[in-house]
Amino acid sequence: MNTKNQRIPKFVSKLIEILDNQSYQEIISFDQKGDGIIIHQQELFENQILLNYFKHNHIDSFTRQMNNYGFKRVKNHQGKYEFKSPFFQKNNKNLIHLVMKKKQEKIQIVSQFLALKSELNSFSKELDQFNFFTSSYQQSQSILTESQNKAKLEMISISQKNLELEQMLNALINEKKIVLN
Repeated sequence: MNTKNQRIPKFVSKLIEILDNQSYQEIISFDQKGDGIIIHQQELFENQILLNYFKHNHIDSFTRQMNNYGFKRVKNHQGKYEFKSPFFQKNNKNLIHLVMKKKQEKIQIVSQFLALKSELNSFSKELDQFNFFTSSYQQSQSILTESQNKAKLEMISISQKNLELEQMLNALINEKKIVLN
């Protein structure tokens, strides 16, 4: 099974090795759909496979391990042990890296939650910074608009004074012309 160099727990690796071994197909195999594992011959499984791979021959210990890795025992009409996991499928090998101990799964979920929380905090800080800059920009724009309006009023005032001065100057020039004549 190719799992794209993902870290796979030892128990799961051994399970893959067992299922890939053609000489064990009559003892343990995938079900017809390829989404479950069936133990066809419990006694042979305990005495040959469990002893070789797991250093014990107790089906109950194996069942506990399967449960620890998220496999669920499902009812089999023939009284055989059958296990299923959404991540352990014959024709979907790229999911196998998701099979992990429940404790590891919880740790991974907590780790992902903390990473998302950190990312959210970082985003929140960036948003606060953006809002601060937006507010500062708006204040600066407001101050500039106010300054621009004051400058326009001053220009109007200066223009009016200039006009008045021109009128006074013209009046003085006209008076001098009259006096000189």
